[in-house]
Amino acid sequence: MQNTIIYLIGNFGVGKLTVARALCEMTDARLFDNHLVNNVVFSQIRVDGKTPMPPKVWDYIERIRTIAVEALAELASPAQSFVFTNALIDDPADRRVFNQVLELARARQALFVPVMLDCSEEENRKRVADPARETMLKQTDAEAAIVRRREVSLLPVDHPNRLDLDTTELSANEAAARILAHMEGLTT
Repeated sequence: MQNTIIYLIGNFGVGKLTVARALCEMTDARLFDNHLVNNVVFSQIRVDGKTPMPPKVWDYIERIRTIAVEALAELASPAQSFVFTNALIDDPADRRVFNQVLELARARQALFVPVMLDCSEEENRKRVADPARETMLKQTDAEAAIVRRREVSLLPVDHPNRLDLDTTELSANEAAARILAHMEGLTT
């Protein structure tokens, strides 16, 4: 896989990071997990995965993300592939985040593959409550995640390379293999 950007999008706890890691192990792609950016700020304000964060936190995170994406655009090898992860909702700020990655793909003339991940509510509840998420400064309040899932729409993504994938019954390797199979035959 060369010069490809896979963007894994989904609610908290659907397996974005786990699938992204599997994709990176199967290919030479590099991981750009949203917590790579978020945790620069989260770690300084002691995010516990349950307490709401001050709204201003997202202004700082947006600035950090912009710098990181600019570094990829200017410094990364043209052949390098990336797997991005994010829980994007249907609002202008998250649309900007998505468009930033889409523009990165266009600027690099990369194959862009948005993947909408999902899983059942029951599975989602179990995954969000996993104590390992707390060490990564991720959402751990399962009930709050389910309420958010029900009440807040994910960002609508209209792209010809889009793949929708339910991870409820899939291992990370199986999900990654399905994404790679979907990519066969796609063009930039």
